Amino acid sequence: MNASRQPVIAGVYTTQQTRDSKGRTGLSYGLEALRGALDDAGMQRSEIEGLYPMVSHWPAGPPSPSWYQQFSVWPYQLGIPIRWFTGGLNAAQTGAPAILDAAAAIRTGNIDTAAIVLGSAHPPRSDGRTAVWTRHGHEFTGWTGSYTSVQFSLVARRHMIQYGTTPEQLAAPAAVIRGHGHVNPDAVMYHRGPVEVSDVLESRMIADPLTLLMCAQVNDGGGAMIITTLERARDLPTTPIHILGGADQLSYPAYQEVPLLEHHLGHPFPTDWVDKGFARAGVTRADLDFLELYDGFSIWILTQLEMLGLCGPGEGGPLAESGALAIDGRYPTCTDGGCMSFSHNGTPSLFRPIEAVRQLRGEVLDDCPGGRHTYERATCRKVRDPSIGLAMTMGPPTGGGNFVVLARD
Repeated sequence: MNASRQPVIAGVYTTQQTRDSKGRTGLSYGLEALRGALDDAGMQRSEIEGLYPMVSHWPAGPPSPSWYQQFSVWPYQLGIPIRWFTGGLNAAQTGAPAILDAAAAIRTGNIDTAAIVLGSAHPPRSDGRTAVWTRHGHEFTGWTGSYTSVQFSLVARRHMIQYGTTPEQLAAPAAVIRGHGHVNPDAVMYHRGPVEVSDVLESRMIADPLTLLMCAQVNDGGGAMIITTLERARDLPTTPIHILGGADQLSYPAYQEVPLLEHHLGHPFPTDWVDKGFARAGVTRADLDFLELYDGFSIWILTQLEMLGLCGPGEGGPLAESGALAIDGRYPTCTDGGCMSFSHNGTPSLFRPIEAVRQLRGEVLDDCPGGRHTYERATCRKVRDPSIGLAMTMGPPTGGGNFVVLARD
């Protein structure tokens, strides 16, 4: 392959993440994010050829637009032709799958530049119920009263029974990740800490054994990413971040069928897809400097550590309890506060790679005085001189998921 066609990330942006959008729409957030990512990259809208969009709704449009409507309105809205539409039908496809697909399209010369755009704003819930995306009317899910927290509480309990995982081990990742968000001025939960394991365990029970602080929040906001060729990036003001590779696996309809620790036909889920992803990226697990995992629930962190082969089955709890997920630990994890503290807008997949890019660039906002990183962990969340990071962008992390490996020169 021509080295000049190597795909790199040239621009990223996140809007304000908030619990109150004050009438803003998902499209509004998405367009702001796209403008911001283009400005960050030093590029023009006219350079975009591939697009991976996901917004919660279009103003004055049909409540449930068709696949064609979701995509066809974008060229009209942006005023440019779009030549590569292959993803963005759901939240997962604005994360690692979109990044990997765009990278492949750039390598093969189909396009030179792609944008990934997400924006989400939700109507207020006057009834106090959980977010709409957690409730499904599918077969045995809706009528039983089951919703996402309940489903993954069963996974957590099974993990505890099968492997001896303790409540403290289940709470450990939540405490660490929320601590990272505590010193992130962009996080919805900024200065809502520090958080100890005891705080997590003593918070209100949601679905036993998952407490409130073991669960992601619900809010609105947007984000965007610009991917282009290394040749184009050499003329741009930002540090290009290389897309080394990754992988994707889907084993069952997420959040509709009950998640399991093994296949419903009675055999383990295949994990060779993870090994193949690392091989395609040309890295080993030992090369990783930090992890941006998908932390919808604390149990997801444990199962992702195991699924990625960073520890053995059932060893996720002890690894999390050991301090390995802290900024100065072996695997600094969800360094912006993740879904639990930074943002979960219903489509948060792209936020994990965006944070990875910022860590690799060294562009990390925190409480360090004057913007100079002190590495004092009460105020600083910057990883020390990272070269390679992994971003996991959607689940559910039993039976599959997707990830991308990113690197700086």
